[in-house]
Amino acid sequence: MRLPDWEAHLIGALTAAATDEETRGIAIYRNARLAILRNALAGAYPVCRALVGEDCFDALVRDTLAVQASTSPNLHRYGNALPAVIAQSPLAHSVPYLADVARLEWCVHWAHYAPDAHVEAADATLLAQPADTIRAGLVEGAQWVASRWPVVSIWRAHQPGETIALNAIDLGVGEAAAIAVRGHRVAVLDVDPPTATFLAACEAETSLQAALETTLAERPDFDLTACLSGLYRSGLLALSACPTPSSTGDTP
Repeated sequence: MRLPDWEAHLIGALTAAATDEETRGIAIYRNARLAILRNALAGAYPVCRALVGEDCFDALVRDTLAVQASTSPNLHRYGNALPAVIAQSPLAHSVPYLADVARLEWCVHWAHYAPDAHVEAADATLLAQPADTIRAGLVEGAQWVASRWPVVSIWRAHQPGETIALNAIDLGVGEAAAIAVRGHRVAVLDVDPPTATFLAACEAETSLQAALETTLAERPDFDLTACLSGLYRSGLLALSACPTPSSTGDTP
């Protein structure tokens, strides 16, 4: 039997239901594999697990295992499908903020274990260039999450030493945060609503000018200078020149 055929047979045996005596040995390994992946998800999503309880979380784990295979030997990379699984589950109605809490938790988890990013201070001189020739966004390795729910407060209420009470959090107030590594520690930094709108526009558009226009269409009172200054002071701002279209014809 060729190695690829053997691997396919083993994977099929590990993922299939045990039906007879021959598969008992494989069932032991399969159950061990499921337990390892369950523990990986529990480690990545401790707040979600605390919010819904062990039994409910285990059901989410089973649903995640059904839709996402583990493809890396690094278990810290497994589990980014859980937020989407939550969004498609009944919990999306009974605990409507849970999927966004999971999105935040995954960003925090990834920041802990992602490869080190090479972060440089933004070259502010680029702002002297026309806005349609530059792009803005977050520095390498940083991520951001925005939600109509107070997911940052909910996450913080579950962190050691925090004094935020869950019953004191106003569920009618949306929140956003940027997640980045600061001094070898993961930081969850508050992002105000206008900045969150701007960051979404920066991801969707190809230039600072287009991002600004998109943001102003939604928030006419948006202050670009204040936004960029805040991101720059936080060490989150990245600026770059827009890619130059490559020439396809002969140079005259």
